[in-house]
Amino acid sequence: MNKLLLFLFLFPTLLSAQIKIDKVGDGWELQADSALTLIQKYDSIKYELLLSVCDKIEFWNGSYSTNDGKKTIVISVGDVKLGSIQNLSAVIIHESLHLYAAQYQKNWDNKVEENMCYRYEFSFLEMLPDVEEWLWRHTLEQIISTE
Repeated sequence: MNKLLLFLFLFPTLLSAQIKIDKVGDGWELQADSALTLIQKYDSIKYELLLSVCDKIEFWNGSYSTNDGKKTIVISVGDVKLGSIQNLSAVIIHESLHLYAAQYQKNWDNKVEENMCYRYEFSFLEMLPDVEEWLWRHTLEQIISTE
C-alpha cells in the first residue's frame, strides 16, 4: 500500500519531468533521447536544472544550436549530423544554462553569459568517460574566445 501511495504522489512529477522531442529527421529524436539519458546518468544536478527550464527539444537547419528564450532547446542539423551523443548532450547542457538565464532574468552581458555556458558545458564533459578529443578542444577554444 505504501508503494502505491508513493507512486500516486510522484506520478504527476514524473509526467511533468518529460522533455518532448520533435520526431523529425532520421532517428534524430533517438539521438536526443540518448543525450538526455547520458546527462541523467552522469550529472543528476545538471539534469534537474535542465528539467526545470526545458519542456521541448526541436531541430532546425541553422548553423548553430540555440534556444527560444522560453522553454525550448533548438538543435542544429549540423550538430546532429556529427553523430556524437556526447556533443548533443553538451549542446543541451549549454543551452539549458541560457534558458536558465532567460527564465530567471539574469541580465548577464552576452559574452559573459556565453563564457559561463561553455564553462558549464566543460564541467559536464569532465563527468563523462572517454570524451572525444575534438569536443574537448572545441569547448576549450570557445571558453578562451569568450573571455
